[in-house]
Amino acid sequence: MSNRIDRRRFLLGAGGAALALPMLEAFAPRKSFAGGATAPKRVIFVQHMHGRPLNPQNNKDNWSPAAAGALPTTISPALAALAPIRDKIVTIDGIDNLVRHATGDVGGHGSASTTSMTCAVPIVNGTDNESATAASIDYEVGKRIRASDSMPASIVFPAQLAGPEWRYNGYSFFGPNGAPPYIANSRPELAVEELFGSVQDPELPPAAPTLRDRLIGRRKDILSSVAKDFSSLRKKLNAADRDRLDKHAAFIEAMKNASTGPTLPTDGCNVPDVTMFPDYAEDNPRGESDAITTPLQIENVVQMLACDIARVGVLHFHANNDPLFPSEFPDPSPALLNGNWHALIHETWAASDPNANTLTQAFQYFGKSFTQLVQRLGEIDDLDGQKMLDNTLIVWVSDMGYGSGHYDYDVPVVLAGMPSAFAGGQGRHVVANRRTLGDLYAQVLRMVGESDTTFGATGTLGDIALSSDLVAWSGVDISASSQLHRGAIDL
Repeated sequence: MSNRIDRRRFLLGAGGAALALPMLEAFAPRKSFAGGATAPKRVIFVQHMHGRPLNPQNNKDNWSPAAAGALPTTISPALAALAPIRDKIVTIDGIDNLVRHATGDVGGHGSASTTSMTCAVPIVNGTDNESATAASIDYEVGKRIRASDSMPASIVFPAQLAGPEWRYNGYSFFGPNGAPPYIANSRPELAVEELFGSVQDPELPPAAPTLRDRLIGRRKDILSSVAKDFSSLRKKLNAADRDRLDKHAAFIEAMKNASTGPTLPTDGCNVPDVTMFPDYAEDNPRGESDAITTPLQIENVVQMLACDIARVGVLHFHANNDPLFPSEFPDPSPALLNGNWHALIHETWAASDPNANTLTQAFQYFGKSFTQLVQRLGEIDDLDGQKMLDNTLIVWVSDMGYGSGHYDYDVPVVLAGMPSAFAGGQGRHVVANRRTLGDLYAQVLRMVGESDTTFGATGTLGDIALSSDLVAWSGVDISASSQLHRGAIDL
């Protein structure tokens, strides 16, 4: 009878507790093993609205690089701001949101938004606010890679302040069965207090528990929950493994006493100092303060991961905030002042349009924010001695392909971070042979260690269509027999 011990089976037998056992000789396929601390995998989703800045119907696409292969020095007019991180990204063409074509597209935007991250047919209410029926990909990934059930699966960070005329509600992001997501405050300093807490005046009543407080309060005593299994395992080990296990038990106990529970914060975990935040107006109806607040929210996302509050985050740019793109237009563009981002996209159909340059220049705001996020993750040391960027996958998508006509083919996609997940390397442009968002998100799950081959609705468009008439204003031929999953993407 073999004395081999199945590590996964032991962990499952321990009631799912996050014991995070060290690698023991009894678990190893060989007699010797060398390794250091293991850093958790993390994922950040970035989403902007309305897809690519121009419709290719009349002129060339300003988003896409010229051809598949190594990214040029100037990636493209719309992605020029990504030049500093060119060797750390992969851009992708040929990704379609086929599920959206089965919705009837009642309101034009609601179905695109609701399906863009869920890949599931929503409940159509007859207006533009279709209701999600499934969790979005950020929640699903987070549920798989979080430290324990007490850790939020995903936290959505609005990249812009919510103006008084509308309330940010997540739009594309959902919890189980389409439930609302966990949303951080759109004001960065209030998001800091919600997630990390603040110094309390002893003369004042206690503040409401922060997310960190609630996580600590729900923490279980890890060693107690697995004591029986731990003792049984220890008896089967050789002296060297028993020593390793005893040292690991001491580490777990110290971690528990330090009130960090099963989480694994990095040394770079630092609560953002809100006293150092610059002044900005609370009232932000046209996005005047976005150049100030977006970088602060980016730091909040990074520190949420560094402190292991959650392992999946979302940075969401929503066009209903009607931004003026102050980082790109210190003197606001007349086109943006007299209209709005949404209307400008609908009205601009060709590269020769006078507003095309305005749209492309505004797009640099998204690119600069994405670049800042990638560079910041590349500055923080991770638990395994690498940088956090090496263990964090960043996925930038949109709710549409070309917002000018509500088209949902060629959804813009940029991936960054986690270089080990890219067999073909980074710094290149990939042209997929008509893959779907379901294919992309299944691949994201595989990139963090899962085995999924599908995500969201499966089968064909005919299997899920809400009516016999498919919405077919796509640049790609579709029919009831169109497959919702078409295979892996060459990464």
